[in-house]
Amino acid sequence: MNQKLKKRLQKTIEISQCLLEGKVFCVSDSEIDYVPVPVMTRTAAKKRGLVLKRGAKPVGSWGWQIPTGGRANGDLYLSERFKKAKEQ
Repeated sequence: MNQKLKKRLQKTIEISQCLLEGKVFCVSDSEIDYVPVPVMTRTAAKKRGLVLKRGAKPVGSWGWQIPTGGRANGDLYLSERFKKAKEQ
């Protein structure tokens, strides 16, 4: 097994363990692809016309590099914890 695949599997297992134990996991940049369940940030959900359900808690944190320099981060929620926004 090559090192890249080994690292990917280790990170996926680490994230899975955190999800099973109810702990918050942290990923950076492209490691978001290693998350074994569908997750999204509030901003991504808002763009799709979704809102967070009551009582939803973040399952992870995602940090990424901004093209203009610096870093940004956001909380990750399970995709199933969102619902369609009511139109007013």
